[in-house]
Amino acid sequence: MPDQGAAWDLKYRDRLPSLTVPDPFFLSACNRFVVPKFPNGGTGLDVAGGLGRHALWLAARKWKMSVVDVSAVAIEQLRQEARDLGLELDLFALDAAKYDFQRSQYDTIVLFYHLDRGLFPRIVSALNSGGLFICKMAIRWNGSATIPGAATSPLQRDELRSLVPGLHVVEYQERPVRGRGVAEFIGSKP
Repeated sequence: MPDQGAAWDLKYRDRLPSLTVPDPFFLSACNRFVVPKFPNGGTGLDVAGGLGRHALWLAARKWKMSVVDVSAVAIEQLRQEARDLGLELDLFALDAAKYDFQRSQYDTIVLFYHLDRGLFPRIVSALNSGGLFICKMAIRWNGSATIPGAATSPLQRDELRSLVPGLHVVEYQERPVRGRGVAEFIGSKP
């Protein structure tokens, strides 16, 4: 099995603009649900957060953010970016599967395009009561499509909700995007 950290290190060295700009779904979810619910900020975790596009956005709004990512290159670039912006982040250069998800620790957890089905119960457990989970994943849109570069079998349609049974669905949609599908999920912990 190839070293996932090394593969991502190569990708992050290129510092692609798409990896540094917050996703429109994330921005919409934050403006509609996170900011109104936590107007003074809170505690957050960006799982497989890469260059920190979402963590930096929240940290700039008084959030105490942690980021875990398998790429040491991404974490070092994020450390420098946070320093340049005068923001403090807790950064962890390790596989998300090895991260210590402590129970009831976060008000918001963000997970974009990193599929490890084993993480979902740990994410639900790590949310505080009333906490929000914002997730966007590639899904298999039709029976024959594959997702390039996927290390695991992609999510099936409507599978994402089944992975987080402890959360109330605030918003969920699936839609086709460039020959594949995407699932966008916002859940709240009772």
